[in-house]
Amino acid sequence: MGLNWLQEILTKIECVGPFDIRRLPEDETWVVIPFDKVFDFVKLIMEDDSTWHLSAITGQDTDGQIELLYHFWLGHGLTICTRLAHENPQIKSITALIPGAAFYEREAAEMLGIGFTDLKDESVLLLSDAWVKGCPLRKGKKEKHDD
Repeated sequence: MGLNWLQEILTKIECVGPFDIRRLPEDETWVVIPFDKVFDFVKLIMEDDSTWHLSAITGQDTDGQIELLYHFWLGHGLTICTRLAHENPQIKSITALIPGAAFYEREAAEMLGIGFTDLKDESVLLLSDAWVKGCPLRKGKKEKHDD
């Protein structure tokens, strides 16, 4: 599959930069876009006649930023990569478009301290009640829990 459809989506959301499209082995495409364009990008691919499946949202603390990855699948992979500020990382929730994204967003919120605006359920998902505070996957932001 060519990348013209991807270029068209980026143009529609006026994502003139900085964005980067990478074609990886095993039929995987990565697109790096600004965090404020993620919701619009996801909306456009979900409105496409194809049926994209959100398989996961993952993230990592890297290079002084939080990198957030939205992994989609439709016979080939499409990963949307965005970067958030290390201090007080915030991004709009995509649960209005994909209700099932709530689980992944809650996990990213708990593990990386990402704030998802418009996320309805912010209850603890993975950490025990004994966890004092902090985000387990953040560099320098961990605190020991009581067991």
